[in-house]
This record gives sequence, structure tokens and C-alpha cells, in this order.
Amino acid sequence: MAELVQVLTPIALLDSTSIIPLCIVVLVILLGGPSPLFRSTALLAGIFVTYLVCGLLVLFGLQSVFDTINAYALKVWQDPNTEELIFQILIGFILVVLGLRIARARKQQTEKKAPTAMTASQAFLAGAGMTIVGLPGAVPYLAAINLILRSDLTTRQEVMVLVVYNIVFVAPLAAVVVLSLVLGERSQRLLHNIRSFFDRWGQRLIVSLMLVLGALLIMDGVGWFLGTPLIPV
Repeated sequence: MAELVQVLTPIALLDSTSIIPLCIVVLVILLGGPSPLFRSTALLAGIFVTYLVCGLLVLFGLQSVFDTINAYALKVWQDPNTEELIFQILIGFILVVLGLRIARARKQQTEKKAPTAMTASQAFLAGAGMTIVGLPGAVPYLAAINLILRSDLTTRQEVMVLVVYNIVFVAPLAAVVVLSLVLGERSQRLLHNIRSFFDRWGQRLIVSLMLVLGALLIMDGVGWFLGTPLIPV
């Protein structure tokens, strides 16, 4: 089990990049308001509980689905048919278009003020809501659950590993909370810099990933039709 946790830890940290841009601004605001520890912890609890529940549902309800998906993915990877290639190119095109639209909308939108006050229950619900919004980007989570299912573990051990995964998942945001509490007033400048960074670069990173992934899907699909796939198999 320890070896599996070691494998899953970097996956969880990679996975956390899907939630950090969504939550960091709200977290910084909570840390600068009343009862910072209680309310920021409520936000993290909303993320942790929601993601864990989603993982448990997949872990105990969709094992057979994973087997089917794995078999189909292997077949598509090695010998895709025409319809699958067209669908791949279409997905790539959609990602590129969405990425360009998001980038254009960012330039046109007026600055919106984030809420300056939030109760602990609202913070919990905000964390849960942002976790659900970020679920489409949870591909690493599904891969991690797939590894757990294929490991020779008892049900109790599987749950324990999933809990550890989710602890690592929220660890970067928890580190911001701990750092803020340790530094006290001196953390305000750091929190401001963190918020400014994600305000400026968070969405740009997401757009860049969408454009790159979309372009790769298109080039690989076209390459299959020309007999020169982007990634030879």
C-alpha cells in the first residue's frame, strides 16, 4: 500500500492544479477576513469531502466500466477507425475554439469583485461547488482510482489510499493556510501576490493547455489519415 501511495502522490499534486486556480482567490479572501482559520478550513473541507465522495462512488460503482474503457482505449490507441479519428479531430477543434473564445472573453470582460464576506457554511458550499465544476479536469483522479482498483488491496485499504490521495490533493491549498497563520500580518503581501499571480496567469494556463491539447488531437488525427500519426504505435 505504501508503494501505491508513493505512486499516487505526484498524481494527486498534478490533479490539484485543476482546483487551485478556481479556489485560490476565494481562499485568499477568507484568510484576510474574520475567523480566517475556521472559514478557510470550511472551504478546504468542502473540496475534500466532495472529491472523496465522488471518488468513492467511482471506486465502488464503476469497476466494470473501467475495464471496458481500458479495452476500448487500447483498441482506439492502436487501430482507430475513421469515425473515431473524425471524433478526435472534432474534439481537438472544439478545444481550440473554446480556448480562443475564453481568451477573447477575458480581454473583453470587466473586472468583477469577489465577495468580501462569506460564512463557514457558504465557504463549505463554495468549495463543494468549485470541486464539482472542476470535475471535467479530473482525469488524473480517474487514473489514480484505476490504479487502486488494479492493486491487490482490501476494501478498507482502498478507502485509506483514496483518503490519502485527497489529503495530498488539498495539501497545496492547506499549505497556503498554514503559511498565512504562521506569518500573521506579514502574510498579507504574500497572499496579495498569490492572488495577483492566479488572476493574471491561472486562466492563461488553462487556455494554453486547451490550445495545445486541441492542436495535438487535430494533428494526430490528420496524421492517422495520412499514414503518419503524431505518436507512432
